[in-house]
Amino acid sequence: MPPAPITTTRSAPAASPAPLPASPPPLPASPAPLPASPAPLPAKSEKHAAVEELFQSEVQLPAWTAALDAWYVLEQASGFQTTGKALPPQGRPKAVSWWIQRARKDGRIPVNLDGDDAVEDYYEQVVNWWVNINPPWRKEGVVGLRGFEEMGLKQESGGDLECLMAGLNGLTSILACLWWWYRVAEVAEGATLWRKMLDDVAWVLTEKLRALSHKRVADPTSEEPPSKRACLE
Repeated sequence: MPPAPITTTRSAPAASPAPLPASPPPLPASPAPLPASPAPLPAKSEKHAAVEELFQSEVQLPAWTAALDAWYVLEQASGFQTTGKALPPQGRPKAVSWWIQRARKDGRIPVNLDGDDAVEDYYEQVVNWWVNINPPWRKEGVVGLRGFEEMGLKQESGGDLECLMAGLNGLTSILACLWWWYRVAEVAEGATLWRKMLDDVAWVLTEKLRALSHKRVADPTSEEPPSKRACLE
């Protein structure tokens, strides 16, 4: 008998491996943090509002307006200080005390400025006081009114001006002196020495604001310590 045919059995092809699960979609990128909201500007005090209203009257010169603008921005940046340390009282014109005693609301020219001699003495007192309260590096070689008139005070960006503080008890008193000076001098364009001092005061205001802005950019959390804030009611 012929041999039975040999049959071969094919094995079933191996099953293909199950497809891997699709990779999960990438998580959405975290949104960039929102910038910190700027600190709200401090509210203007009633005392500052009264002083500003006085200073905006009587004198209508661009240089005076520019100085007032710088004063206001510095006061705002310094928190509208109404108390604290004051400019040194030594040599301060009596008109300043007269004004402070009336809560800085009296717009009259102080009564102690009657007569030509009193007015000339007042001019000299204002300039002498300004020179004396400035830091030594600004007034080297400058003595009194004549020295200021001839040489002026040094203006160097970045110099220490801490002793010339903002606030109602600080540089506001200097502007008050200049406000009365213009009015008693009765020179429409401002007396020469008055303009010279106004320009110097405006430089100080602007420089202090620049320094304060740079300090806050470098350290946004920094605050001026109370010991260096302005003073005397």
